Amino acid sequence: MQSNLLENLVANFENTSVLILGESVLDSYLMGNTDRLCREAPAPIIDIAARHETPGGAAHAAVNIATLGGNAIFLSIVGNDDNGHLLRERLDHYGVNTEHMVVDGDYQTLVKQRISADDHILVRCDHGSIAPIRRELEARLIEQLEMIVPHCEIILVSDYDYGILTPAVINFLAQLRPYFEGVVAVDSKRLPLFSPVRPTLVKPSYEQAMDLLDLPSLRGNARLQQIEAHRDELLHRTGAAIVAVTLDVDGAMIFEDGRPPYRTQTKPADHANAVGAGDTYIGTFALGLAAGGLTHQAADLAAYAGQVVVSEPGTTPCRADFLLDYLRRGDLIHQKRVERSELAACVERHRRQNRRIVFTNGCFDILHAGHVQYLAQAKALGDVLIVGVNSDASVMQLKGPERPISALAERLTVLAALEKVDHVVSFNEETPHELIRVIRPDIYVKGGDYSKESLPEASLVTELGGRVEIMPYVMNRSTTQIINRIRRNVRKRNGRSAWADSAYGTGGVDTIRSTGERL
Repeated sequence: MQSNLLENLVANFENTSVLILGESVLDSYLMGNTDRLCREAPAPIIDIAARHETPGGAAHAAVNIATLGGNAIFLSIVGNDDNGHLLRERLDHYGVNTEHMVVDGDYQTLVKQRISADDHILVRCDHGSIAPIRRELEARLIEQLEMIVPHCEIILVSDYDYGILTPAVINFLAQLRPYFEGVVAVDSKRLPLFSPVRPTLVKPSYEQAMDLLDLPSLRGNARLQQIEAHRDELLHRTGAAIVAVTLDVDGAMIFEDGRPPYRTQTKPADHANAVGAGDTYIGTFALGLAAGGLTHQAADLAAYAGQVVVSEPGTTPCRADFLLDYLRRGDLIHQKRVERSELAACVERHRRQNRRIVFTNGCFDILHAGHVQYLAQAKALGDVLIVGVNSDASVMQLKGPERPISALAERLTVLAALEKVDHVVSFNEETPHELIRVIRPDIYVKGGDYSKESLPEASLVTELGGRVEIMPYVMNRSTTQIINRIRRNVRKRNGRSAWADSAYGTGGVDTIRSTGERL
């Protein structure tokens, strides 16, 4: 259900008019390899094998809006130089509207040139104009702003503090704000300057948030507690309705007045691949809000889009079809799989959203209609369904030496693909007592002929403040019946019955496995 909602939001990105305001940058990459040093100094000699130029800075934010399906209108300043011409060509290639860009002969287009060897960046060389623009250029920017804003649904400010977002330009944005009902998103190292603009959304990094609060930077989980303790101050100082604090490998914390904090997760990525990921994040977040998404839905989309781009080298935009593919396929399924070490944090995240947690467990060896119906009934009792899955060793202890039929990884993948299942986690013990202690479920569900009095886990669940629900099995649907039916078919087709007469005859399951393709 959540995946379908997010897919619908992405579909609504199409043709959303977005004004992107900020500094143009041309990101240049010289890539090669090295195996020797030069004579003049102890420096490596790079044999350049490839060169690549792509829009960076606010230009990259504009490209992301275009590739996600939005109508990207880019307002910036470039020089009347080769790099400026190349940058506009690249923007045109991606479908970004560049007709409102200001071209100035005295301005030098900013270039960030990265030189890498064997996929490692060795040096970055910057050159171009970064001083505050003169008043004539301010006036031309403001004139364009006044012309464009009435036709847009989103204003995305991408401020790299390279001289374009002057006090006069920011003041004009603040004057426009009462007349603009759309989303205003600001990504800046100088967020207090934009407080009069009353942004809908701001995206400071953890370090930027600490500078804003004048606090020391911490590490690990202490960062989360530190940020959460100052959520109100962050909202007040930025003047924003939503503050998304990005925490690199720890995802992001989302603060919104009157609502509990919301945390999104991410997977670690090479720092070299993270270039421009912040532009992708805030652009997707803003589009999600403008498309009608709730804050947590837009935040999830932004996190997924960021994950798409950091999986690629260099400055890479996020395309709508890539994001949809991410939502529909294995990466979303992967995120449903929770390691034991991550389980407590996962549960706490849902608790903060006041979500009612349902937990059940089982072997789920051959998933069938009975399982699907049972899990749907379990999910209907709450908001989040967590499924504990017996490891291969514990299935063998419970079911005998010829089980499981399907290995743990396969069982987890199939369960995670079910719409009603929110998380899957494996356990190696015979009973899920340790998982129950960590999860502390509001509702524990079990199927079969158990009674609450005879269920081994019942007393622990009750002690932890939860309740137990017994769901009846769906008649004539069980893994054992499926196995026996396969055996009968094999016996009929092969004319053999000796091994099939017992529930676990010698070679029975091996025969099922070996003849599976024929059956």
